[in-house]
Amino acid sequence: MIASTVAWRSAARGGLVAAILVTTGALARADETIVVALMDQGMESMHMELRTDRVKAGNVTFNVTNKSQDLVHEFIVFKSDIPIGALPYKEEEKEVNEEAIEAHNEIEDIDPGKSGTLTVKLEPGSYILLCNKPGHFKAGMVHTLTVTP
Repeated sequence: MIASTVAWRSAARGGLVAAILVTTGALARADETIVVALMDQGMESMHMELRTDRVKAGNVTFNVTNKSQDLVHEFIVFKSDIPIGALPYKEEEKEVNEEAIEAHNEIEDIDPGKSGTLTVKLEPGSYILLCNKPGHFKAGMVHTLTVTP
């Protein structure tokens, strides 16, 4: 792709000078950053707050803060077209089967009041974000994210 811009300016003696700027290659776009808060009121009520649920494809940085008073959380990102309710779940462990969903992008063990950062290159599609500490997923600590071209 070639982008060109023609800028005209008046010269000191009244003449016109054309300046041509030619740039080759794709136009750059800024990477995306998503602020995430992991929140709970004990095991009874858990959720994830995001400032957005839609980003453009590319490098996405998740700034994740555990706002819990006393529970450790984690943050997992994976691409999935499976509805949240149909994710493979291990009842005995009370967690999503991470091997089955191929969860490779995560921040483990975020202590209460602490933060972590994860940068992942995301392709267009549907993603699921979750905490997979025992019981946390079923208690509501899960969110979807749409990545657009």
